[in-house]
Amino acid sequence: MDTNAFLKSCLEKVIEQRGQDVFLKAGSSPRMRLGGQLLSLNLKAPSAVEIRELVGGLLDPTQKEILQKNKSVDFGFSFREKDCRFRANAFFQQGDISLVFRLLWRGIPSFEELGLPPILKRVALEKSGIVLIGGTVSSGKTTTVSAMIRTMNESVQKHILTIEDPIEYMHEDKKCLIQQREIGRDAESFGSALKYMVRQSPDVIVIGEMRDAESFSFALSSAEVGRLVISTVHAQSASQVFDRVLGFFPPQERDAVLRYFAANMSCIMVQKLLGAKDGKTLVPASEVLLGNYTIKQLILEKKIDKIPQAIRNAREEGMQTMDQSLLELWKAGRISQETAIAASPSPEDIQSLMKGIQIGQETKILGD
Repeated sequence: MDTNAFLKSCLEKVIEQRGQDVFLKAGSSPRMRLGGQLLSLNLKAPSAVEIRELVGGLLDPTQKEILQKNKSVDFGFSFREKDCRFRANAFFQQGDISLVFRLLWRGIPSFEELGLPPILKRVALEKSGIVLIGGTVSSGKTTTVSAMIRTMNESVQKHILTIEDPIEYMHEDKKCLIQQREIGRDAESFGSALKYMVRQSPDVIVIGEMRDAESFSFALSSAEVGRLVISTVHAQSASQVFDRVLGFFPPQERDAVLRYFAANMSCIMVQKLLGAKDGKTLVPASEVLLGNYTIKQLILEKKIDKIPQAIRNAREEGMQTMDQSLLELWKAGRISQETAIAASPSPEDIQSLMKGIQIGQETKILGD
C-alpha cells in the first residue's frame, strides 16, 4: 500500500463530506465522524506496519521521541492541495499505533461563519483583561480563539504571541504581528515559554490551555499590567470555570486569586457543539458571561450560584445562559427539541419554556 496515497484518500473523503474526524486503526477499516455518527470510509484496512510507516512520515524527530516516551503525541499539519489543516493525535493501543485526525476550517473562520455570539467581536478588541473559552474536548474552543485572533488581525495593530500544543490554525500577519510558538518545537514547555514572554513585549497573549496555577497566575499578572490574555479551559458552565481555576491553587490562596480574577475578568464563554437537524453539521450553543460591575461583585462576594440569574437579567448587554442559547437555536429550527433538552443544564426548565412558546404560538394562530 502507498501510505501517502492512502492517507490522502481518507482525508479527501472527510473534506468532501464535511466530516469532523478520521480514525485509523490497524486491521480495521478507516472511519469518519459525520455529525453524531461514525461511518466507514469503505477503504482497505491498514496494517500495523503501514500505520507505523505513515506515522514515521508525519512526525518530526522531537514528536517521535514524545510518542515513544508518552505513548501519545499531538501534532498538526497542512493538506496544501485542499487548502486545509488537520489536528492529529497518534497513540498506542494494544501495542500498535492508532491515529485520529480532526479537520479544521479552511482558512481562519469568522464569528459569522461559526455562528458565535456577536458580542465576542467586542471582547476580542478589549485592551486588557482575561478571556476564557470553556467547553469539553472537541467543543470548538480553539476555533473560537482563532476567530478572535482573526478579528484583531483585521481591526487593530497589535503584537499577538501564542503558545500552542500543537498549532492548529496558521495566522498570516495583516494589521497585527502574530508569532505562534509550538510546544516541543519552539519551546520546551508551557512553563518555559511563559517565563520569557514578558520580554517579548506582547500586547495580546494566547495560551492554548489554562492547565495549572502557573499559567493562571501568569494570566492574572499579565492582565494586571494591561495585556489581553485569551485561553481555553475544560468546563461545562461559566460557574464551573471558577471551580476549575480555583482548583489549581491551595485553599489558603483561593480568596486572593478570586479577587484578582474578579478585577481582571473580561469574558467567560462556554460552548457546546450540537448535531444539527440535517444530521451532518454541528451547531454551537454558548453561555456568555461578561465582567460587568454586577458580575464582579457576585464573584467577590462568592455568590457564584447567583451568576446564572445575573446573566439572564443582562441579555441586552450580550450575555446569555446556555438554556437561552439552546432555546434560540430550537426556535430557529437549527436543532431538534430532543437535542436542546439533552444539552440543557436544566432540562425541566427548558421544557417548560418550550411548552410556553408552543402554547403562545397556538394561541396566536387561533386568534388570527
